[in-house]
Amino acid sequence: MKVPKIPDWVSSLSLNQAVHSVLEDGVQITSVIPSVHLIQFRNCTVLLPIQVKVQLRDFTMKKLFFLLKAQHGTDIQAMVMNQLKMFQREHQVYHNVLPKLEEIYREVGKKVSFGPRAFRLDYSIGVQYVLLEDLKAKSYKNVERQAGFNKLCLKQVLKKLAQFHAASAVCVEKHGAFSNLLVNGVYTKANESVLQELNDPEIFLSQLRRWRLGDHFHKRLVEKEKDLVDGLLKLHSPDSNEFNVLNHSDCWVNNVMFKFDDSGHVEDTALLDYQLVKYGSPAIDLYYTILSSAEKDIKLAQFDNMVQYYFYHLLDNLKALNFGGSLPQLQHIRDALNKNGLAAYVVVTRALPITMMNQFEDEVNERYASKMKCAMFTSRKYIQAIKDILPWMEERSLLN
Repeated sequence: MKVPKIPDWVSSLSLNQAVHSVLEDGVQITSVIPSVHLIQFRNCTVLLPIQVKVQLRDFTMKKLFFLLKAQHGTDIQAMVMNQLKMFQREHQVYHNVLPKLEEIYREVGKKVSFGPRAFRLDYSIGVQYVLLEDLKAKSYKNVERQAGFNKLCLKQVLKKLAQFHAASAVCVEKHGAFSNLLVNGVYTKANESVLQELNDPEIFLSQLRRWRLGDHFHKRLVEKEKDLVDGLLKLHSPDSNEFNVLNHSDCWVNNVMFKFDDSGHVEDTALLDYQLVKYGSPAIDLYYTILSSAEKDIKLAQFDNMVQYYFYHLLDNLKALNFGGSLPQLQHIRDALNKNGLAAYVVVTRALPITMMNQFEDEVNERYASKMKCAMFTSRKYIQAIKDILPWMEERSLLN
């Protein structure tokens, strides 16, 4: 498989603004070192760690670590990313929304952060990007993707989502509605044709017929897939009569980092990759996080307990932040989960197979991407998981 070409802009990066927003004036940058040997190409983007060496006023040296996430790929992939406004949305969240949410907590005497700090390069590099602090330098790390979140880690993620959701509800009270870019997410009528292409069910449905239990579900799911995008457009239109929050909408195991203490306990949790955020029911994040990334032994067996755990943290945070609206009840969250069964279906048929692959990188080779999609649905782990999940969904009337 052909290795993607290193972008030309790598050799001309300038981070003066970023450095001086971290350190006091008077420091001198001695070198900017892109870690090209650690570069990663995935999901139509390139991830480049950058090390900056700085001389302080007392002539001692200090290293700063950044991560540059930039658009990269074929012209077709760039067109899709631009159509869906992925980087515009993420840039808005990192630079405008997260600082507001964190300030809302500071106003009540609490220190809460939701992800890495964001910066700007001194000059344009010709593609869209976000420049972030590199959390790996602060000892944050991902858990192993195929294993997923164990119960303790899952609770920490749900606790962080509860904080994020609560602050977003208060933010709307204080500052008014979020921009249309965030309220609508990618699910807009203008994006319908792209969404149809991205959600092509052919490979999934062809594999479904080969699985035991497949015949039982095949005909029904073929019908569901015919109107899937229309259903998603309706699903993602916020109901003003219900409790709504800003959803991360892509909170799976690769998009969460943990900082552990020496005893293995989680000290902090950071959410990454805010390209798909949207306003709506918290059921969207609950289904996505638990069904895509919880360990197999707790994904279904502990689902209701995890929802209840999330709810109590949501309630505590809404009260702590002096939320002025009507407080949601646990039954409201359960009703939202029942109403948003299509969100669960999309997670288990689109996101879950990715998390269960032995190795996953979104290469810019379209031929490889097609082979990868076939491999997603023929994985033994995924087949076993879907055999458990579909009956669970049927029992809860989530496939109706």
